[in-house]
Amino acid sequence: MRKRTIPGIAQSCSVIVMGGVDLGTRLDELQSMRLLDLYADAGGNMVDTAEVYGNWVPGKTNASEIVIGKWMKSRGNRDRMIVTTKGGHPDLGSMNVSRLHEADIRADAEGSLRRLQTDAIDLYWLHRDDRTIPVSELLGSLGRLVEDGIIRGFGCSNWETDRIIEANRLASQQGLPLFSANQAWWSLASLDKSRIEDPTVVVFDEDMYRYHAETGMPLFAYSSQAKGLFSKMEAAAAAGKVFDAPPLYSVSANTNRFEQARRIASERAVTISQVALSYIVSRQFPAFAVVGASNESQLSDSMGAGVLILDEVELIKLDGGQYVE
Repeated sequence: MRKRTIPGIAQSCSVIVMGGVDLGTRLDELQSMRLLDLYADAGGNMVDTAEVYGNWVPGKTNASEIVIGKWMKSRGNRDRMIVTTKGGHPDLGSMNVSRLHEADIRADAEGSLRRLQTDAIDLYWLHRDDRTIPVSELLGSLGRLVEDGIIRGFGCSNWETDRIIEANRLASQQGLPLFSANQAWWSLASLDKSRIEDPTVVVFDEDMYRYHAETGMPLFAYSSQAKGLFSKMEAAAAAGKVFDAPPLYSVSANTNRFEQARRIASERAVTISQVALSYIVSRQFPAFAVVGASNESQLSDSMGAGVLILDEVELIKLDGGQYVE
């Protein structure tokens, strides 16, 4: 498993990050811990979770963080993991109401610290942005969490590029900690953005790519597998069936990307899903793919992408030259 560095984080991070959305809910505690064991045994050392994960299931509030905390304590492996979580997400029943004032951020971070059963959170993410709140206020809230030893570093999730630039410029000018990393929606698949239901998410675009390529800021890609789009396209092709893509991914560019990915997979003797993930993690700047899995076979397949590095020619073929450094 390849690992790359994140500013301010002592350990290098595995390029394949295990997604924690389903831990403790769609996956029960036993299933969750089995997958977590497999992930760690294969060299993974970061599980992406959030205060809000599980809150949509009655009786399962904060389920993902709770399972991860129990797992680390039972395995005694906290020191081998980069402990991370996200806070500041709107309450699910009132998505239009921001929760990014200092009291909200602190309450979420302190609750996460207890549930994860750790001394400090290594990398804490603001799950959303609120452009009505000055970046100076948000940086101050996060900086005080660092001063109090609750978190060691912080990043942003679903922030537009201009706000990231503004925040890190201000932090540099005032000698404050910078955002260590960014999370955005990115995969090999092209999206029909008009089909995105949640207006608070941010999709990786050319401006964001250029920013990461120029600054070297680490990028964590969520929804990196596009809900298994290319594996499903491959299965349909093998069965001689026509594949009807979900409306979100019903974009003509994905047909060419599928053909290119299938060709590269054959040449490299790897799976098409590994090519799709390597498309993300093969960048010159530190890029990490957050992956979901409902069983051991899926997770093992994803972990295989952690040793696959695509060359520049292959990347150009996959994205048609959209993202070239």
